[in-house]
Amino acid sequence: MQSVEQSLAAGTKSGEGAAPKATGGARSAALVTAGIVLSRLVGLVRQRVMAHYFGTSAWADMLAAAFRVGNITQNLMGEGTLSATFIPLYARLRGEGKGEEAARFARSALGLLLVVVVAASALGVLFAPWLSYLVAAGFEEEKLAGTVTIVRIVFPMTGLLVLSAWGLGVLNAHRRFFLPYAAPVAWSVAQIVALVVAGAVLGKRGGALATALAWGAFAGAFLQLVVLLPAARRLLGGRITPRLDTKDPHVREAAARLPGALVGRGIIQISGLVDTLLVSFLGTGATATFGYAQTIYLLPMSVLGTGEAAAALPELSGHTAEADVAKRNAAVRARLGASLARIAVLTVPATLVFVFLGGDLVALLLQSGHFDREATARVEELLAAYGFALLGNAAGRVLQTTAYALGDTKTPARFAVLRMVVSTALALVLMRPFGVLGVVLGAVIAGWVETCVMGMRLSRALGGLGLEAVRAGRIVLLGALSVGSGVAVRALLPASLAGTAIGAMLTLGTFGAAFLVLCPALGLFDVRSLLRRARR
Repeated sequence: MQSVEQSLAAGTKSGEGAAPKATGGARSAALVTAGIVLSRLVGLVRQRVMAHYFGTSAWADMLAAAFRVGNITQNLMGEGTLSATFIPLYARLRGEGKGEEAARFARSALGLLLVVVVAASALGVLFAPWLSYLVAAGFEEEKLAGTVTIVRIVFPMTGLLVLSAWGLGVLNAHRRFFLPYAAPVAWSVAQIVALVVAGAVLGKRGGALATALAWGAFAGAFLQLVVLLPAARRLLGGRITPRLDTKDPHVREAAARLPGALVGRGIIQISGLVDTLLVSFLGTGATATFGYAQTIYLLPMSVLGTGEAAAALPELSGHTAEADVAKRNAAVRARLGASLARIAVLTVPATLVFVFLGGDLVALLLQSGHFDREATARVEELLAAYGFALLGNAAGRVLQTTAYALGDTKTPARFAVLRMVVSTALALVLMRPFGVLGVVLGAVIAGWVETCVMGMRLSRALGGLGLEAVRAGRIVLLGALSVGSGVAVRALLPASLAGTAIGAMLTLGTFGAAFLVLCPALGLFDVRSLLRRARR
């Protein structure tokens, strides 16, 4: 496998190497953002309903641990790995005008993925007790047994979500960004319906309600797949019959990239598993609190990191057809710089919101029923720490995507190993004095270490990262003024509204309004024009 430098130095035959226009990149990012925002908002509604029924109870811990097992598997086999193997090759074939060849490759990839999914789902059900122990060894026996029951439902659900990731890859390569990222709405809605029917209508509680939620998630995964497959079928000429053609040269090329991708994604998932495992030893409610904080953190992270990386990947992959290395480097730098600039504009204010308005955010999104003010305070301190991870992790995702587009999966894998070592070492040291917060701080610092070393490597290979596009002074001013306005309004609220959903809405609403006004005023970008481009 080539390193970044080797990929850039090699050169390939000229195809469609023109750099994408900034507006095109912004439009793609806006479509991904819109889809992710919609799915994440509905996901937050799902999380609020879960918090209402389970709070930070033992059953909330079990659900968080079981779904963490499924999330690890989904990321390992699904979108993360496909972004490094399938999508760049498929996009390159289409860029070279080889549409039928690309369609055959896509169907071959689906056939192999189907075999892997069936085998992994069966093994997951069979080895559920061991998998549950790996992620929640700190649970007592009864609590661990409940986790096993949920994991046995979650694993087949995960298989359906992995197949959905293939559909997402096809749509992304065709610049169809909104539907694949909005499709998870079906998954969340199915869980909300399951909770409301089982909890409010049938009056179920505890294990029965948790099991109903897991089956609702399974049904939602099936619905998500049903949404994506017809759209992928149309783009592949009306045929999505899986093929098992291991002699396909493009399948072999993807397979050659697979070990590096699996190591990179696997190390990241193992690092997350270790964090969850450590938290399971910190008492009842710790795993649930950790999960709630991650859920809120993932809303901006998915929009800014995952969304921007997904929009950039097809564009960056298209540059690999350019024979002139200097032109290719310039095009990649321009695209990378535009992505990093958009990320900075949005993550700096989001970081300040997490730090200074985190309690309002948690109260608005989760505080209800069994999730009381004490639970809000527990999540608030974790959210403040996660705020400092936003810029580093979001930029890191785009840097990894750039390496994948260049055909390099080994470099991100090596740095992922570094991240895991740093994160685990710091978590073990910091969790003793700080508890769950120590585990989060270890992950935050390790994320920045990975991003910095990846950035230095790419900068040497490309001759820079396009950072001249980032207007640091204006971005800091944007964050200070917009978040400052929210803090000022909160200080003026009567005591009766402090810590309530209404008070949080007024505080965060003021921040949002100030942000929308200040962005164009400071010459960063006009949110309204971005949305108009997305609609067009």
